[in-house]
Parts: sequence; C-alpha cells; structure tokens
Amino acid sequence: MATNPELATETAWTYELGLLKKLWFDTKLRGAVYYTDITDYQQHNYISDVPSAQAYNIDAQLYGIELELTRSFTHDLSGYLTYTWQNWSAKDHPFDSDGTHYFMENQPRNKVGLGLNYKLWEGGVITLNSRYLDKRQSKKDRILDDVITVDIGAQHIFKLAHYDFTLKGYVNNVTDQEYELRSGYPMPGVTAGILVKVSY
Repeated sequence: MATNPELATETAWTYELGLLKKLWFDTKLRGAVYYTDITDYQQHNYISDVPSAQAYNIDAQLYGIELELTRSFTHDLSGYLTYTWQNWSAKDHPFDSDGTHYFMENQPRNKVGLGLNYKLWEGGVITLNSRYLDKRQSKKDRILDDVITVDIGAQHIFKLAHYDFTLKGYVNNVTDQEYELRSGYPMPGVTAGILVKVSY
C-alpha cells in the first residue's frame, strides 16, 4: 500500500435524540435517532494498481433509527424486541473507481433482535436471544446473505459478603449458521463457553 503524506486525522461528531416511555401491561418503549458526521474518514479500497491503492480521506455520514420494546410477562419471565435501521452516505473522491468499496457497506440496513429471560430462582436466569441481519453489499459486488442467529445461556449470581460472583455458561449460534459480517471472514459456528465475573 502506498503512503499518503496528506492523510489527515479522522474526527467525528455524533448527535442523538431519544425517548423512553412506559406503555401498557409493564411494557416500555425506547427510541432514538442518531446522526454521525465524520470528517476525513480514512478510506482504503485494497485494490492493487490503481490510484486508490493508498489510504485517503473522505467525508462520510452515518445515520439511523433504534427502537426497543421491553416487557415483563410474569414475575419470572421478561423479554425484549429491538429494531435498527441504519444507512450511510459519502462524498465522491477522485480516487474512487468501479471497485471502490466502503466499510460502511458491510453494515446491514435492517437489524432485528428478540430475547427472553426466565428467572429460575433468586440470582439464577436462563436467556434466549436471536437476531436478524439484513443482506448487504460487500467487495467486488458480492452480496452477503441475510442471517438469523440464536444464542442461549444460563447464569447465577452469588451474593457474597464483599462482592458478587457471576458464573455464566453460554452457547452461541446454536443452529450453526454459516455467515460473514465481512466478506472473506467467516463467523464461528456453534460456540460454547463459560464466563466468570467478580464485581465489587
């Protein structure tokens, strides 16, 4: 990659406006709109033998909407539903070519999340979470398919004299979906683990 002596430092301003409202039947709504203005975003196309085979600066904008509904169904069961819409724009640059690809294109336009939490006993919870990622554009006009993933977990918090001890087990991507968040970088299949945390 060729060096660019005129490469400037990237800076950004983010503006966000949100609301939180309690609805009916122990349901809460959270919403937000945001706008990020990036000056001198450091762009690189990773395309050989073209002028853009070096990092250069462009101005870009990211913006979107986030919505979340949470509800307690019973004393022991609660859940949430989230939706995110996001988009971006960037100014043209002389280094742009037919193969120009922006990292922002990897971001799904639509995302949906769904989760349930069930309290087994005092301090013990099992969780079920799922998310949907919309299809998106990647390098060389490749389309990354949409995907639905499912994660499960269980944890217990031990309330000790001077600190809390959390023991959590989880299995992510339980349906073993094959997908990529970035072209050429496959995400893991079924993944299991144990997490230990101490909070003072």
